[in-house]
Amino acid sequence: MAAEYPVYRILAQPELIEQLGSKPKFWFRRSDDEQQWLFKFSREGTGEDWAEKIAAELAAVLHIPAAKVELAEFGGRRGSISRSFVLSQEGWDLIHGNELLAGYVQGYKREQMFHQSEHTLDHIWLVLKQRFAAPQPLQAQVEQFAGYLVLDALIGNVDRHHQNWGILRRTRVDGSLEEMLAPSFDHASSLGRNTPPDERERRLHEGSIDAYARRGRGGIFLATTDRRGANPLELVLQAAPGMPEAFQPWIARIRTLPSATIQGIIRAVPEALMDATAKRFTMALVEFTHAQLCTL
Repeated sequence: MAAEYPVYRILAQPELIEQLGSKPKFWFRRSDDEQQWLFKFSREGTGEDWAEKIAAELAAVLHIPAAKVELAEFGGRRGSISRSFVLSQEGWDLIHGNELLAGYVQGYKREQMFHQSEHTLDHIWLVLKQRFAAPQPLQAQVEQFAGYLVLDALIGNVDRHHQNWGILRRTRVDGSLEEMLAPSFDHASSLGRNTPPDERERRLHEGSIDAYARRGRGGIFLATTDRRGANPLELVLQAAPGMPEAFQPWIARIRTLPSATIQGIIRAVPEALMDATAKRFTMALVEFTHAQLCTL
């Protein structure tokens, strides 16, 4: 049996309350690390903590750049910790997607968090083309973002809104700008983390995991006229055939991802945080999305 993931007890005092997002969170420093970590409280009755951890582990085995995540607790409350990838001591800062889109899409409402239909895949590609004009850097950044979309499809991440991606930027000694796509982050709204136990049991019994996987709506729209964001799996199934050079490297990795590896990542969550039914449901969900991605 694989070893369980550790759950870190956070004793450090909060340094800064994070204002972005809807869930309470704060920045702190671990005694063994100079870089800041973000503690995110897991809402009662959800598996937001284990969803973050499983997503990070799946990203790691697929070599998709993503924030490092550990399970944790603070003051007796469950949560997760994520290591900051913004190395401010080296001059880096983070520009969120909404700020970027507002600079290139006329009339873009950067403050609008819900039903932001201008947050389309075409507009995201436009931003990347404008920020990374040279062909080689552009291809690398587009391919990296495609990896984030494949991860979203695999885990059913419905929260890739315009503040949940961005670009890292710093000024070089010679005054020129250096930019790169930030690692993927904030995957708590995935893997059926808030599905009631009785619904998990029912869907496993009925074999209706496929309907569940296709039900969720994400934060990226296929068209500005759409009323709802695209399902994360459907987004990739529609986008990948038109951009094989960006998506196929990730699909190739998906095809070589063993089912045993997926199951091992999920089983390693402590039973106290994720019960057997939740694990079986999550395994079935990821195995379905994995199979669908393998058809591309």
